[in-house]
Amino acid sequence: RTALADTAAALAKRLKAVTDVPVLIGVGVSNAAQAKEAVQVADGVVMGASVVRRLIEGGADAVGEYVADVRRAIDE
Repeated sequence: RTALADTAAALAKRLKAVTDVPVLIGVGVSNAAQAKEAVQVADGVVMGASVVRRLIEGGADAVGEYVADVRRAIDE
């Protein structure tokens, strides 16, 4: 995906309005920029497929770099 799905963000906003339980977005988050966008409306992200893809393509070090990039983007 090249962009976070509008429906994911809209659903997260709706859920946050009716619950105190943490809301995570786990669909359509493929890169650090999308994770940063997702945490503007949700409490966190789940990035399973994008992590597995990096593991297959580049090994554990690539996953570590990716996770660090995502964390930096979220913290900005």
